[in-house]
Amino acid sequence: RDLMPRTLEGQITMEKTPSYFVTKEAPARISSMSKGTKLIVVVRDPVTRAISDYTQTLSKKPDIPTFESLTFKNRTTGLIDTSWSAIQIGIYAKHLENWLLYFPIGQILFVSGERLISDPAGELGRVQDFLGLKRIITDK
Repeated sequence: RDLMPRTLEGQITMEKTPSYFVTKEAPARISSMSKGTKLIVVVRDPVTRAISDYTQTLSKKPDIPTFESLTFKNRTTGLIDTSWSAIQIGIYAKHLENWLLYFPIGQILFVSGERLISDPAGELGRVQDFLGLKRIITDK
């Protein structure tokens, strides 16, 4: 809490950390700081997300195993290795269960990463509505 900026009456303080959603301890810590916190989670198609994660890692470590060998426990049966972090992060329902222990679903907005690209004004309109803000960001 000490690292957060002071918020005056009528102001909204925002903080962005991608790893919060998948960090087991985060919901309890955030809830203890403020039970009224509204959460915005940007999600992507889990397969696209895993491929993106892999390509970013590959650009830094070109000698890593192939995407397929990391993804599948058994290619013949199609069994996925859910222990690989690139897959683990995209199992949104698993992470959501932990958040729902501390926050009602009405305090969580899921934003589509794909729609942020294809219709940014529409998706940001949803965010503004969720936060109770006047719609300032529009398609204009």
